[in-house]
Amino acid sequence: MTKKYLIGLGILSLLLTSCNEKNKTAKSVEKSKTVTVSLGSKPKSLDPAMYNEIPSLSIVEQIYNTLFQIDSNGNIVPELAESFEYITPTDLVIKIKKGVKFHNGEELKANDVLFSLNRMLQKPATQVMLNTIEKVDVIDDYTVNLKLKEPSAPLLYSLSYPMTAILNEKFTTEKNGNIATDAMGTGAFKYQNWGDGEKIELTTNKDYFGEKAKIDELIFRAIPENTSRLAALETGEIDIATIAPIDVQTVEGSSDLYAVSFSTTSTEYLTLNNLREPFTNKDFRKALSYAIDRQSIVDAVYLGKASIAKSIVNPTVFGSDQTVGTADYNLEKAKEYLEKSQVTNKTIKIMSNDNPIRLQAAQIVQANLKEIGINAEIETVEWGTYLQMTAKGDFDIFIGGWVSGTSDSDIVLFPLLHSSYKGGAGNRANFDNPEYDKLVELGRTSTDSSDRLVAYSKAQEILAEETPIVPLYYKNENMGLNKRIKDFTPMPNTIHNYAAISVQD
Repeated sequence: MTKKYLIGLGILSLLLTSCNEKNKTAKSVEKSKTVTVSLGSKPKSLDPAMYNEIPSLSIVEQIYNTLFQIDSNGNIVPELAESFEYITPTDLVIKIKKGVKFHNGEELKANDVLFSLNRMLQKPATQVMLNTIEKVDVIDDYTVNLKLKEPSAPLLYSLSYPMTAILNEKFTTEKNGNIATDAMGTGAFKYQNWGDGEKIELTTNKDYFGEKAKIDELIFRAIPENTSRLAALETGEIDIATIAPIDVQTVEGSSDLYAVSFSTTSTEYLTLNNLREPFTNKDFRKALSYAIDRQSIVDAVYLGKASIAKSIVNPTVFGSDQTVGTADYNLEKAKEYLEKSQVTNKTIKIMSNDNPIRLQAAQIVQANLKEIGINAEIETVEWGTYLQMTAKGDFDIFIGGWVSGTSDSDIVLFPLLHSSYKGGAGNRANFDNPEYDKLVELGRTSTDSSDRLVAYSKAQEILAEETPIVPLYYKNENMGLNKRIKDFTPMPNTIHNYAAISVQD
């Protein structure tokens, strides 16, 4: 065998090896199904019980599970729970599914549920949802009994919200409860990397007890600017993103993208600081409400993809009463109430987070108030600062939104405006009205749906009269998606399940 022949064989072998490696790489890339979702803000924490804010809960939803979930018909169905039974009106027995594994391989047990619920009762954001629970008892490894202080109609709905996700006791204890950037649950995706909150990486949980994800990797990226988010969507850098109403047409005109616009359970509104002058004056508050041209905001900012809000409770939510509020734009009435208030200092500040859509809405409110002689300055802050300042009461007015994650009025009317939750717990308006408190307490404790409806209607009548907050509009959620994304089902609470999507390249 000649030397040339041996060299030739060697070169051929290298070429074949190289081709095989390339084919393997190509197949590997082909099989790898990564989806990137863009968030409008950097999440504050991946600790489920810490913050009731959509950027955080959008990721929490993928990593964790709750005892229950709400199906497409609005009914409560078990998730981590196998079954449940009220053996008395104040004793709820929950049986847990066997064989459910946390991402560290440990099986979910009743002690994890006990630990998680007790921890939630110590956290301000979740305590408001679960304070009807007096005690949690472990009956056996897969059964717990929730002893309630009083009957509670909204409890099961609260136990379906991502904030009430079940944690692993051992893992959380070893972390001294510091799981904001080190999440570990039972969900369809496993946490991989925090990336300073700007790029959060998850991978598929192949041992998931439910229907397994159809993609391999899920990445969340924080891109606050609408234009940057649209550009990233157009270049294929991201696959799914919330988009501004003005960008829907651009997305629909693209051969590579499609748009989805859907009604949500959210309400955008102005919170007035009822402890700070001149907002302690009811007539001044009413003047503000009558001065705002909500339809102009709906038309100019949302391009019709929103509707005027008459109540803080979205019409899709149980207990909403759209007949009691007033959303009239009436400059004459606004001027009458302003004069009646006898307020002389007419310079105020409107705070907004750095969301361009909210800023545009704030600018229209600013122009509206100027028409009745009120000088409103706009103060723009980043999301984290916005949450901190509004929790401390360091504001005049702020523009914000609230999503009814449980589709029940309790999650809106109680935490947002009950006097026991003033400040960071939820009632940032610092509203205090004993009659209102009694009505929302009745709505919480009654198990008769008709009684609850009456109580919530009367509570909304008080809000319409007292005007501690000013409802603005119910907005649609607009999303742009790459056409490779299939089977995406939007959720009205805007916390979507990405495990259900598939990818077609």
